[in-house]
Amino acid sequence: MKAPVFYKVFLWIFFICSFQFLSAQVGIGTSNPRKALEVAGDMKVSQTMNVLNFNDLTDSGTSNFLLQESNNSIKSIDVSNPSGAALGYIQEYIIINPNLDWVKDFDTGINATDFVLIVISAVYNSDLQLSSGPDRAENFSIPYTASFVSGGTWHMIADYPMAANSNNSDVGIWIITTLIFSNDLNKQFGIINIPMADGTTGSASSPIID
Repeated sequence: MKAPVFYKVFLWIFFICSFQFLSAQVGIGTSNPRKALEVAGDMKVSQTMNVLNFNDLTDSGTSNFLLQESNNSIKSIDVSNPSGAALGYIQEYIIINPNLDWVKDFDTGINATDFVLIVISAVYNSDLQLSSGPDRAENFSIPYTASFVSGGTWHMIADYPMAANSNNSDVGIWIITTLIFSNDLNKQFGIINIPMADGTTGSASSPIID
């Protein structure tokens, strides 16, 4: 006995709708896919993978970065997580009561093999006076701060050359802000020696970035 035509049409429509529903979300290793395709497990892409559309980042959104490790694995970095890894770090050091305004050597303990540390600002809170001398009225001083590597860690120096606390009993405070990058996220060039031959000008034989 042949099925009525309307019954065949109903089955066909049901099949199409079911197929579209089932194919709307596909899961590999999971029976409850949350996106059009979800892979619950390892996935290897041997050739190019193109991502065509990105959602716009909003003020309330979470910023994530994907990084490739040396073993070719991919890890995600959530920079909004205060306790997680980040692309860069801002650290403020408050150095209290150095010898007058002089910080000759402060060891941050940060491994120079893994990180780069850059001083981006420095403020000293005490009043200063210029060193005594016949040319004192013509002298001036600006803060000198720098970071350098010693013993495998990053160190800092801070000073007002030719100046010191107006009152020797003042408890001076340096507020030094640093920017710290992981060496995984930047490219380190080798050392370039520049022979000046007692001259005051010079030029690179070739740019390090062209």
